[in-house]
Amino acid sequence: MQRTNHRSPIREIADELVHRLLTADPFGASTLGVREYDRLVPAASAQAAMDLDADLAVLADRATGLSTAESADRVTLGVVRSACERERASIANADAECTATATPFAGPPALLAVAARTTLPDAQAADDYLARLAGAAAWIDAKTDRLRDGRAKGRLPVAELVDHAVGWADRALAEGVPAAFAAPVPPQGWAGASGWRTRVEDTVKDAIMPALARWRDLLAELRPIARSAERPGRCALPGGEADYTRDIAMHTTLPLTAQQLHRIGLETIEELEARAQELGSPLGLNDRDAIVAALRASVSERTAEQAIAAAREAIARAEAIASRLMPDPLPTPCGVEPMPETVGASGMAPHYVRPQRGRGIAGGAGRPGTYWFNTMRPTCGAGWDLEAIAFHEAVPGHHSQHARAQLIEGLPLLQQMSITVHSEGWALYAEELAGEFGLYSDARAELGAVSMAMHRTARMVIDTGLHAFGWSRARAIEFMLTRVGLPEGFLVNEVDRCLTIPGQALAYLTGKREIVRLRAAAEQRLGAEFDLREFHAAVLGSGSVPMPVLDEIVTEATAKR
Repeated sequence: MQRTNHRSPIREIADELVHRLLTADPFGASTLGVREYDRLVPAASAQAAMDLDADLAVLADRATGLSTAESADRVTLGVVRSACERERASIANADAECTATATPFAGPPALLAVAARTTLPDAQAADDYLARLAGAAAWIDAKTDRLRDGRAKGRLPVAELVDHAVGWADRALAEGVPAAFAAPVPPQGWAGASGWRTRVEDTVKDAIMPALARWRDLLAELRPIARSAERPGRCALPGGEADYTRDIAMHTTLPLTAQQLHRIGLETIEELEARAQELGSPLGLNDRDAIVAALRASVSERTAEQAIAAAREAIARAEAIASRLMPDPLPTPCGVEPMPETVGASGMAPHYVRPQRGRGIAGGAGRPGTYWFNTMRPTCGAGWDLEAIAFHEAVPGHHSQHARAQLIEGLPLLQQMSITVHSEGWALYAEELAGEFGLYSDARAELGAVSMAMHRTARMVIDTGLHAFGWSRARAIEFMLTRVGLPEGFLVNEVDRCLTIPGQALAYLTGKREIVRLRAAAEQRLGAEFDLREFHAAVLGSGSVPMPVLDEIVTEATAKR
């Protein structure tokens, strides 16, 4: 797809939109690797949400009046319209009113997660970090106020998740200055380092910790009236059915229902169990229970050092054939490093950290794309599933997707932001692609890949079960434990993740199925002329896009050939 840097009206509105979104969510900007927003904290008040919604409505109205014959701009326009719809749906759902969590996906735990992954290459970055901390207390207080708003509306957090959040806060408060805040290292040789460290500690102790205590105390007040674990999903909330309908549209970008997704999940589980039996039988694993038990036990088969070495080897195999999977531009090799102790100690699963650009959106020196491996508390991604997770997170998965997007000339920053259904759909597809190209080292690794597909599929079932069909938390946990060969504690956290981010788990399998469908259609259309590298170029070449836009991109690309 031809792309230019000209300032078309569509490109201008895309840039306005991304600036507005990153200003509202500067933590997301930092995750994206864009440093211009590193001084800021999110705008978390109810008024800020209304202001953002009003601005998005104006941008959406402007986008409605635009059209173009130029293919790249047409894609950007589709992304703009979808982004406005999804962000406004998120605002309407007002999750801040009813969410308590100890996970890094929302609330104060997200602040510590951002701090733990912050790098400080220069004095400006150090000053930005201090400014962010200075604003954090007001942000936490705004989060606390939103929970009060939820109480007034009868929208309450889940009791067990309140317990987890209070326990997390108590541990953080007991530290005085949690290690995550002190994790960023000031620039080497910087004369201001000592005074800067003192200001960081003072800001945390004098402002952030008191605000955290206020958040914790309100949660303790809410605990006696919190949502029961017997019915913890969206369907237990006032207006919850409409909320979950928005969740589905927001995370899948398709007109799907909870009933359809639940059925797809159950049918896919049957297919995966049959495949697991095929792979398990030669290993002496003759039923589901034996397969799940063996996979769960495999987490402890390697030392942490052996596991990270195996991950490096798997990614190196994938890097060696990357040019067979997609054309230029290919990113530099993905780094593989132990995640910081402040992150790993929580049991965080291995995950990809995007390249961090230098100052200026155009790029510059910064942190390379890196696969963070948990060497402190290995769980997911350390057993027979090690290779599948490495391929998912690094190559040909997220690194091949996100680091490559930064290299595409003229690609709007809006399209470098992650749309979950595209991003995770590609990464799940990448796990299968690795098998297609013989990257799995043995039958155990292949079985691990099936297990990870089962994990994502089971999450689709429990997400719809919890939020649309009134499943209890215990039923969701039992469903996961009997089908997914990962440690119990990790799977309990996965259930709580579905309660914290309703609908997000639907994106993985939905996106992968769409990519597989589009590939099959292209193969049928082109026959012997089908080129897998060019298909992948079409899937990734416009950055992260909603599924209807991806359909248009692939259809146009294959029709031209």
